[in-house]
Amino acid sequence: MRNGIGSARALVQECAEGRPVAASSGGFAAGFLTLPSIPQHLPVTSVVDENEGKWLQTARLCAELVEDDELVINDRTSARDIIGQSLSAWASKHCADIQVLDKFELIASLDRDAFGLDYEGEPEKNCLYIGIQSQQTTPYINVKAKVEMLESVHPGLGRTAISIAEMASYRTFTAFTPQVALHHASYLYWYGMDNDEDFKEEFGECGGEEELDDETLLPSQFLASFPSYLTSGECLEREVIQRIATSTEAAGETARVILSILDLIDQDARLPYLNEFYGEPVYFSCYMGTGDDMLGRVIDDFYQSTSDGGEYTDMYGVAEVDFNKRAFCKWKSEMEKGFALYTQLDRLMRCIGEVQ
Repeated sequence: MRNGIGSARALVQECAEGRPVAASSGGFAAGFLTLPSIPQHLPVTSVVDENEGKWLQTARLCAELVEDDELVINDRTSARDIIGQSLSAWASKHCADIQVLDKFELIASLDRDAFGLDYEGEPEKNCLYIGIQSQQTTPYINVKAKVEMLESVHPGLGRTAISIAEMASYRTFTAFTPQVALHHASYLYWYGMDNDEDFKEEFGECGGEEELDDETLLPSQFLASFPSYLTSGECLEREVIQRIATSTEAAGETARVILSILDLIDQDARLPYLNEFYGEPVYFSCYMGTGDDMLGRVIDDFYQSTSDGGEYTDMYGVAEVDFNKRAFCKWKSEMEKGFALYTQLDRLMRCIGEVQ
């Protein structure tokens, strides 16, 4: 039986008044698949918690996210089912246009330990935790052909697109770009340094009597494997991008997406990071390279290093939401802007690269 928002609220009220409800199994994937006309790439998992009163309070808030035809309600629907369906329908609607970037799921919990990470915030904080977890569908996107075409038509536009893509990914889910690879390479190979001079000096202090050999990868060699538009160069001014955006060609589409991203950044659009949680995300929204560079080497060595242990996580971020409507509405608004930014980043990646 499919009912509307009023039915959802009524069910929550009946649960609060003592009506028996079905216990959550800990997952919403099966219920999610029954939702009509909703993309199935954003399932939501609920971690079981014994405090039913707080789940009921959360269900009341989440029921406000959806329209009256977006819930599947019956006499065995629990408060946590309502939370799962509501979050799924809401997030799917706002992320329906994402085609290439890594997909994710939301995890709702009253227990901050549910994410397997150390917590550095207030020890007795009472709130709802909503985590964003990678589904590990990270694509490799080759940007060589399209960015070089953009550079040939409007010098600087390709570099600008790369820079804006990196900026948007830092505010949503980080893309593994040459700049990000350089950061990881500096710790994998060069004692935290990112240039030849500092590395050689550090090597001299740490390497004892050893000497660098011909097999040693230097920062300059790593950077030289990438076209300059991927690692350096000036970006175009906004006025120039606006003029290019009037074109009906591919360059015009790219410029329009760049402007959309800049507008969202001006509104401080972003998705939650780990903030009070201690851990380093091990997955990325995409890998961005040219196919004949050293990105793959760093990716392989990075994942090899993560297998040796450490505070690595498949979580992109965790939001902490207080149990009141004002805080929930603020979180909703911030998330929707973040979803919009991630959607525009996906569009930009399709403008500048091909999935391989």
